[in-house]
Order: sequence, then structure tokens, then C-alpha cells
Amino acid sequence: MRWLRDNWIDALIFAVFAVTVVGIVLFLTGVNPFKARTPAPAPAPQVEQPRPQTPPAQLEAPAQPEETAPVTVVPLLPEAPEPQAPAETVRPEPAQPATPAQPSTPAAPAPAQPAENPTGIFRVSVGAFGNPLNALALAEQLETRGYPVRLEPVGRVTRVVVGPYNNRAEAERAVAQLAKYEPQVYRGDTPPPTGRYLQVGAFKRLDSARAIVAKLREEDNWPVVLNYRRPWLKVWVGPVDDAEIAGWKARLEALGFEVVEVR
Repeated sequence: MRWLRDNWIDALIFAVFAVTVVGIVLFLTGVNPFKARTPAPAPAPQVEQPRPQTPPAQLEAPAQPEETAPVTVVPLLPEAPEPQAPAETVRPEPAQPATPAQPSTPAAPAPAQPAENPTGIFRVSVGAFGNPLNALALAEQLETRGYPVRLEPVGRVTRVVVGPYNNRAEAERAVAQLAKYEPQVYRGDTPPPTGRYLQVGAFKRLDSARAIVAKLREEDNWPVVLNYRRPWLKVWVGPVDDAEIAGWKARLEALGFEVVEVR
């Protein structure tokens, strides 16, 4: 202790020197004696994972006691597939030469129906009347205006027709002029009337038949139709059934008509 009192300055210098050396060493080694230690993190709890269930087909044999010999586990094999008939051998066909691609064209439209020939014989129907007096009056008006007129018996109706025209264009012009009668164009000739009729008169003038038609209409309302093909206008009664034709003919003759059977 006496030495320390006598040499305390030297001891202090030595202590400072020693501390400096230790500090340099700790600095170079990266050790910090004054840094607090971080407590180690607690281990994370272990979560027990569910064990995958082994399919029944792959379960191993139960464990044998230790004293028994080890058992070799043989894995189960998949069932053998059912035998199938051998596939038919297909012989490859010889390759066809490539056909040059054709330019795409739109699908051809369906063949159109042949258009009606605009030429031929055309007529225009301008009305059909159960009362022959009305048909006769219209025929007189049309003929006065220069139309070629026909009267056609259709059953117990008289149809008024103008024509013939050599082409449809001429017939359509007549339709336009007679629009108020709701005319209709048809081609060709009207087929001959069916059934049996009794002719009671034939005249060359339309107005000459008016009196006889009116008389027949007044006398028991006979079914009268007119058949006009220039120059003759024929007055017919009918059609009449074969079983009644004799009786009708006798009754008309009794009224003073000269009766001719028309087939």
C-alpha cells in the first residue's frame, strides 16, 4: 500500500492504458459488454398435424411382436384389366393428291320457278252474278265502252269477262281501268261448263235477252245463266240433274219455250 501511495500516478496511467487497450480489442471484435442480452424467443408450440388416412387397400399388416421375425410387406397391386379384343389393324389409305383450294363462292340460290310467259291469251274477270240480269247490265256497259265482253256460266252463276288480250301487259292495263270491279287476270280459256243445261233462247243482241230472262226469273225463279260468245247470247237453265231433266224440259215447253238440251 505504501508503494501505491508513492506511485499512484504511475498506477493510474497504467490503468488508463489497460482500459484503452481492452476497449480497442472489444471494438475490433464487435463485442459490446454494456449491451443487454435479448432473451431467447420461446419455442413455438408444436401443432400436431392430422395423420393422412391410408386407404384400406394400402394398409400395412399389423405390427408383430419384437421377438418374431420381421415380415416383408408386399404392396397391393391393382386389379388386372379385363382382356379386350385385339384392335383391328387399320391400313392407312394411300394419300390423295392435294386439291388446290377453290375460292369460296356464295351458296347458289334455289332455282327460281319459271316466270309466266308474258305472251299468250289473257282475260280479265270483272264479276260473277247469281242474278243474270245484273251480269247482262254490266256486259252491256262494258261493250258500249269498247271492251270485248264474254259471259261464262259457272254452275248457277254468270261470270263477266273482258278479253282476250295477247299479253299480260294489255290485260293489266284493262285491270287498271276497271279497278272498281276488283278484276282478276287469268290466262287461257275458261273450261267448258260441267253439268247439263236446257237452252231456251239464243240472241244476237244483248238487250234482246232481257225479256226472256226476266220472265224465267218471275216464273218459279228458274236458275238462269248466260253464255255469251259473240255474236250469240244463249240463255240456259240449269244445271239440272239427269233424273229431273225430263220434268224440267216439259215444264219449260209448257211455258212456250223451245228447249234444247246442252251437255
